Amino acid sequence: MKRVGTGFTLTPASVWAITPEERGKHDKQFDSLAPVLGYVSGEQARKFFLQSGLPPSVLAEIWNLADIDSDGKMDRLEFSIAMKLIKLKLQGRNLPSSLPIIMKKSPVSNLASTIPTSARFGMGSMPNLSVGLSSMSTMSAMPILTPIPVNPLMHSVHSNSSSTTSLASNSPKTGASDWAVPQASRLKYRQQFNTLDKLMSGYLSGPQVRNALIASNLTQTQLATIWTLADVDKDGRLQGDEFILAMHLVDMAKTGRPLPLTLPQDLVPPSLRCRRSLTHSLCLRLLSFEDKLKENFARGSAELEKRRLALEEVQRKERERREREETEAQERREREAREQENRRRLEEERRLEMKREMERQREEERVRELERKEAAKLEMERQRREEWERGKREELGRRREGEQEEISRLRAKKKSLELELEAVGTKHKQISDRLRDAQSKRRILKAEVDLVNQKRDTRITEINTLQLQFEVKERKRFIFEARKRKEEEEEKERRRKEEQERGAQQLVALAQRSSKLTTYRALYSFVARNADELSVDADCLIEVDEQTVGEPGWLCGSYRGNRGWFPQSYAEKCPTPSATETAPSLPGKKSCPPPPLNSRCVLLVSQRMNHSPSNLSPQLSAPLLARAVSSWSAASETRPSFSSGVGDVITAVLQQREDWWLGQLNGTQGWFPKGCVTLETAGGTEYEDTHRHTPLVVDAFDACDSVHLEEYVALYTYESPEMGDLTFVEGDVVIVTEREGEWWRGCIGDQTGVFPSNYVRPVEPEVSPERLIYSHWLFSLQARGKKRQRGWFHSSHVKLLGPSSSKSSPSPLPVCQVIAMYDYTAANRDELSFSKGQLISILDKTNPDWWKGDANGVTGLLPTNYVKMTTESDPSQQWCADLMTLDTMTPQERKRQGYIHELIQTEETYVDDLELVLEVFHKPMSESGRLTEAEMGMIFVNWRELIMCNTKLLKALRVRKKTGGENMPVQLIGDLLAAELAHMQPYIRFCSCQLNAAALLQSKTYNQPEFKDFLKVRIATNYRCKGMPLSSFLLKPMQRITRYPLLIKNILEHTPDGHADRSPLREALERAEELCSQVNEGVREKENSDRLEWIQSHVQCEGPIEHLVFNSLTNCLGPRKLLHSGRLYKTKSSRELWAFLFNDFLLLTHSAKPFSSSGPDKLFSLKTSIQLKMYKTPLFLNEVLVKMPPDPSSDEPLFHVSHIDRVYTLKTETLNERTAWVQKIKAASEHFIETEKKKREKAYQARSLKSSGIGRLLVTVAEAQELKACKPNGKSNPYCELTMGAQCYTSRPVSDTLNPKWNFNCQFFIKDLYQDVLCITVFEKDQFSPDDFMGRTEVPVATIKKEMESKGAANRRLLLHEVPTGEVWVKLDLQLYEPTK
Repeated sequence: MKRVGTGFTLTPASVWAITPEERGKHDKQFDSLAPVLGYVSGEQARKFFLQSGLPPSVLAEIWNLADIDSDGKMDRLEFSIAMKLIKLKLQGRNLPSSLPIIMKKSPVSNLASTIPTSARFGMGSMPNLSVGLSSMSTMSAMPILTPIPVNPLMHSVHSNSSSTTSLASNSPKTGASDWAVPQASRLKYRQQFNTLDKLMSGYLSGPQVRNALIASNLTQTQLATIWTLADVDKDGRLQGDEFILAMHLVDMAKTGRPLPLTLPQDLVPPSLRCRRSLTHSLCLRLLSFEDKLKENFARGSAELEKRRLALEEVQRKERERREREETEAQERREREAREQENRRRLEEERRLEMKREMERQREEERVRELERKEAAKLEMERQRREEWERGKREELGRRREGEQEEISRLRAKKKSLELELEAVGTKHKQISDRLRDAQSKRRILKAEVDLVNQKRDTRITEINTLQLQFEVKERKRFIFEARKRKEEEEEKERRRKEEQERGAQQLVALAQRSSKLTTYRALYSFVARNADELSVDADCLIEVDEQTVGEPGWLCGSYRGNRGWFPQSYAEKCPTPSATETAPSLPGKKSCPPPPLNSRCVLLVSQRMNHSPSNLSPQLSAPLLARAVSSWSAASETRPSFSSGVGDVITAVLQQREDWWLGQLNGTQGWFPKGCVTLETAGGTEYEDTHRHTPLVVDAFDACDSVHLEEYVALYTYESPEMGDLTFVEGDVVIVTEREGEWWRGCIGDQTGVFPSNYVRPVEPEVSPERLIYSHWLFSLQARGKKRQRGWFHSSHVKLLGPSSSKSSPSPLPVCQVIAMYDYTAANRDELSFSKGQLISILDKTNPDWWKGDANGVTGLLPTNYVKMTTESDPSQQWCADLMTLDTMTPQERKRQGYIHELIQTEETYVDDLELVLEVFHKPMSESGRLTEAEMGMIFVNWRELIMCNTKLLKALRVRKKTGGENMPVQLIGDLLAAELAHMQPYIRFCSCQLNAAALLQSKTYNQPEFKDFLKVRIATNYRCKGMPLSSFLLKPMQRITRYPLLIKNILEHTPDGHADRSPLREALERAEELCSQVNEGVREKENSDRLEWIQSHVQCEGPIEHLVFNSLTNCLGPRKLLHSGRLYKTKSSRELWAFLFNDFLLLTHSAKPFSSSGPDKLFSLKTSIQLKMYKTPLFLNEVLVKMPPDPSSDEPLFHVSHIDRVYTLKTETLNERTAWVQKIKAASEHFIETEKKKREKAYQARSLKSSGIGRLLVTVAEAQELKACKPNGKSNPYCELTMGAQCYTSRPVSDTLNPKWNFNCQFFIKDLYQDVLCITVFEKDQFSPDDFMGRTEVPVATIKKEMESKGAANRRLLLHEVPTGEVWVKLDLQLYEPTK
């Protein structure tokens, strides 16, 4: 391809002129010095200029020249002048005495500045620049180059021979042979360049080249000159050819040859010559609009000046014509005189010329003689020099022989020293062996001493343990003896009662033998709930066998041929003409048969009657009157009873018990059936029992009748969040059901649990005769905030109060009032549920995290971070008792100070709790050896780091508080919080591990009773624990870190806008919220990691995922995350599947035995030992399509998952679960596909570039051999990736082979023959993790061209680098475009 010569003629630019490239480079250096208002100071410039290596005196002279305005600082122009002078000085030029004018001008292109305006453009015409530009664009767009038209005006200016050559002559193909750098040096330094270019970027920066240049031991001045000459394109870095040129110049300097001031043409790299010529030609053509405008103005001015000069020229010629005519006559007269004088002068000159000719000949003779003498002198000098060189060579030969002898002597000495060193090494080894033996003996002795000490400590521990066990056994023996004595007494009492019951049963048996079926009339309808019950209709007659004994309140009867049980309160006994009268064997006995009645008897079957709360005592407060409606005679003389006739009036009903009442008749007291009487008022009217059919209330304590219970009074308040513990307040009565060791079991009402025995004391027994006789009492209970309850309870569960105790103790006064900020539902029975905005009275604020409060009559514990103080409870009163100080503050400032001091006080309490854990739990647990160091680290994590963080914060708060004075306001606190919260990163680690710590502690407590007892002893023996277990203390860091934003927000809300503390508080709030978010993110990541580890250990991977690591990176989505998991079912077979949805694939598994979603064997439980097996190959989400059923409103929770050519129909347990699965799978699949799409867009954009450049390269990758396997099984799925710049192609992977045969074809478009490099990289395809690297090789396009010139297109074997083995066979075919003619 040839190009028509332009014929440009360039005049050499001034040496002192600053080129635009240099000015741009100087501006970058100027900006790097951080100028202030466009100037750099003398100190800044001095440090920068000293890096050139010039003496300070020379730099001072340069400063004086460059500082034009002598103001002691430099702007951009002055700095550029100084850098130009430094460069010229480094090149060996002397500094000018005064600054050249050209250096003060703005930098102009050398080519443009040397072409005069009049020579470039005609009069009044514009240059046709579009021709050159359009031609160049056409040349770059077409595959075949066409000649570029040349401007004839430009052709007349340029005469440089380089511009007349064609593009082909400027190309490296024809210019590589005339490069002055030898071929051997090129290969050598090209290899060194590839070694230094580790990033394979194609260029080296200054720091990368620095070590290679310094190794030459040249001066800084020489190295700076070499860098300036080698950096041909002035881009501040060296390409491959520039690096070779630099190293060639280093070799020239090392051999003593002088460095050129400017780079000769033969040293310019061939790849940069074309660029240089094109740059000069483009500089002439690419003129901006402003340059054209200026040139038009200049041409207009020149035209006007030319016309003015033409007019003046006409006038001048007219004057000259007149003057010439006047002088012609005078000249003719004088001409004759001159001609005569001239003839005389010519004669004289001829004579003088002859004389000079003779003198010249004599001078030439003399000069020839001198030249002969000089030649003889030079010959003699040459002979002397040869003689000297010959002597010098002989001397150097003798010196060389002496040095060789010295080298031989040194080698012999070195060998002897090596032998000595070997002997010394052997001796050193022997000494080391002896020393090692001595150290091992010392370690053995130390281990024996440690073992003895350990045995001693173990024996001491065993002795202490045995002493403790002895004390425990003694205590148990004492308790056992006391319990045994009590059991003997109970046995005696039981035998006595059995004798009494046997006597009563004999009487009952006599009455039962004489009894018959009794007829009852149903009052209400009753529907049987099971097979044992009997359904009856209202007003029907039921045959009842009263001899059959069942549960209290139930009768056994027959109706319509069916037999079963029905409620006694649903029917009444029909009157009989006569009956056998019997007396109750025991007052209040539930199974006692009802008495026979006469015809006047009106009996209402009702087991219990409701009374007012005043009837809680065993004896009625006011006697009732009753009139007998049927006759009844007592049949037993062993119990106090009486006989009554019809119409008798019982003067006093003393006690009412189920069907039997205690009354007094004629001075005699006794029990009688309540059905035989009717109540009367004081006036004699009949008492109407309106509650005869009230439903019964059965107390749970009925089951405790046979258990011997003891009562204890609480000495202190005991609170515990542990499930199974009994909580109470001071003064509560606890019924102890089991006593063992330090922890007893008891109950209060319907609450049961364990509690420390040292928190209670026994109650003085106060037993009344009535309590011994009557086992069940009727009660009426009114709890605050609840409905009134009535029912029966066992009399052993209460104690009677004396006359002084009739009044209830007043409720505690509220400390303050708070407003609920959020809804809260109680998680435990001792907690308080409330809604947002509800007003709560606080009764106790001892615990900073849980307060005791009252809402609508209900008392319980509430979290402090769910409520805020009301305006009625001013927090400022809690820190300052000086009313005068409070009066001087605004209400807003008082609240602000109250919240500040609340922060300080809660911080003190929190730090005390942290230190308490170390003292009460960590230290004893560590010394006891109950847990290993790993388990201790898992439970307490970095507890000491938390103490350090909060202790530092607390000290800063205390110092700030003391600075203002005790009980004085704190002015600034935000700066402390912002500074200290930035150092609380240990909370991220602790909170992330807190769940695992709680799980381990729960497991140890559940599986090791002695460990649980150990912890309870620690709690019981230290009053500062307040009964709280270790698990509650481990939750405090998480609670505290979430409380900081609330506390800071309260302070910020009450800080005025103009306050100095507002901005620091806002920053502290941002850091607190950021810390909370980091903690939450850490907890989520830890939970995800733990779940992935659980899946790794409980899922048996087979086939393609045999070596899959779940907790690792995915192929292109970053870290693997578990998005969803749960139980699914196959629709047809109803087979149970456990599905795990990750961000890159869906895994379906199944279990051999049933696997529940709750309990110890639930999903992700550390206790479960169930193994899951892979059901199907994992479904990659970029190949999955999830669909809802055709009728999404169907009640069947089905959905379909399509994977390639198979459809899975799955079913969930609920519709909500189906919706969650479908949404999560869709979102994950879309994210996966979008990520892969973005990854491929780059390659697609590069491929979209059609034929452009100077040629194309056809590549065929045939195969690879001897690849190194990355997997343990020795199999791989290799594929290759070919790149050239932004152009990229990827082959298909070949499965399970180390010798893949791809036969992959692709083509690349060549942009630059000597810059483009073909890169081939082999990877192993891994769908579950990032692709593994298997080797890489590179081939420059210039190398391909050179080999094709000699061999043509042929297969080549390329070795893979950065791997032990591997090679690739490729076929390369380079096709360059030919120019159009």
